[in-house]
Amino acid sequence: MELNYLLVKSRNRKKTISLQLRKDGVIVIQAPCGIPRSEIDRFFQSKHDWIHRKIGEKEEIRTDSGPRKFFPGEMFLFLGFSYPLIVDDGNNGGDPLTFSGRQFILKSDYLRHARDLFIQWYKDKARGHIEERTRHYSLILDLQPRHIRIGNAMSRWASCSYHNHLSFTWRLIMAPCPVIDYVVVHELVHIKEKNHSQRFWNLLEKTVPDFGSQRLWLKKRGYLLGF
Repeated sequence: MELNYLLVKSRNRKKTISLQLRKDGVIVIQAPCGIPRSEIDRFFQSKHDWIHRKIGEKEEIRTDSGPRKFFPGEMFLFLGFSYPLIVDDGNNGGDPLTFSGRQFILKSDYLRHARDLFIQWYKDKARGHIEERTRHYSLILDLQPRHIRIGNAMSRWASCSYHNHLSFTWRLIMAPCPVIDYVVVHELVHIKEKNHSQRFWNLLEKTVPDFGSQRLWLKKRGYLLGF
C-alpha cells in the first residue's frame, strides 16, 4: 500500500515534526518552515510501520464491529485470526457450518440460522479449548476448580465463584491463545486468592509473566469479540 502525506509548514514551529492520521485517512505532517523536504521524507519513512498498524486497526473497527450480516467474505475471528465466510450453494449434505482451517463455509439453505450456528460452533470450540487449558494450568498451579462452565456473559470474560466454580464466556475463543491462557490462569488464581491483592498478582505473574500485555489486549481490543 503506497502512502502519501499532506505537508503543513508552520513558522511557529521551531524544530519538531509531527504526524497525524486523521479520521478520514489523510496523513498530515506538520513541520517548521526551515526544515528541508528530504528530512521530512526521512521522518515519514520512519513512521511507516506505525501508520500501517493504525490503518489496520481502523479497518478492523470497520469490518469487525457492528451486527453480523453473514454475507460472503465477512470476516470472523477464531483464536486471534480472522477468516472469511464462504456461502456454499451446494446441496451435498454435511454440517450446515464447517471450518476448513482457512475459511468458514455456511450452506446457503441455513443462512437464516447463521447466527445460531456460529454461536453454537464457537461454544463447542470454546468448551474444548478452555477446558484443556484449565486442566493444563491446574496441574501447574495445583489448583482444581469444582466445575467449568461456558456461558453467554457479555459484561465479563470469566469469573470464579466462592465455591470455586469457573465460568467463561464463549466469546473468548475469538481471542489469541495467550489472551485465553491469561484469563484461565487469572480465574484459577482466584481459587487461592479471592481478591486482587498483591499476592494475587504475584502468583499470576509467576505463571504468566507477560500477563500485562494480554490484559491490555482485552482492554483495547476486546470489542472485537462482540457478536
